[in-house]
Amino acid sequence: MSKLVNELKQEHHAITDILLELQKIGASTTKGMELLMQSKTSLLAHLTKEDKQLYPYLHEKAKSDLSLRKTLDTFGAEMEKITEFVFDFYQKYFDSVNINKTEFVKDISKFIVTLKSRIMREEVAIYKAYEKLKLD
Repeated sequence: MSKLVNELKQEHHAITDILLELQKIGASTTKGMELLMQSKTSLLAHLTKEDKQLYPYLHEKAKSDLSLRKTLDTFGAEMEKITEFVFDFYQKYFDSVNINKTEFVKDISKFIVTLKSRIMREEVAIYKAYEKLKLD
């Protein structure tokens, strides 16, 4: 496994762990708000790393690989929707003085499921494609 893919997978695991801990304690405590900020910072750093180190290489290779191009297009379109959902989630809970605990549980659960699903598909399709191209 390449160093980059290994780092990205470790980051996926760390981000998921932060969100699961946040789900347990909620966002209405000081520790919860710290975890909320940590999750956002970690997720943004991870996405920046992918945007700078992973996807440019894949997009270059996709110029001559129709299958890869379609996969990247699909993941890109999906990411637009996920980005909007994530942005709304963080805005809602950073801007909220009184957090509705029931609503937060519902929202964080949906957030985790959405993120874990994306992570799984990304690791199976995108990271494997990157690894294969790097070996060829």
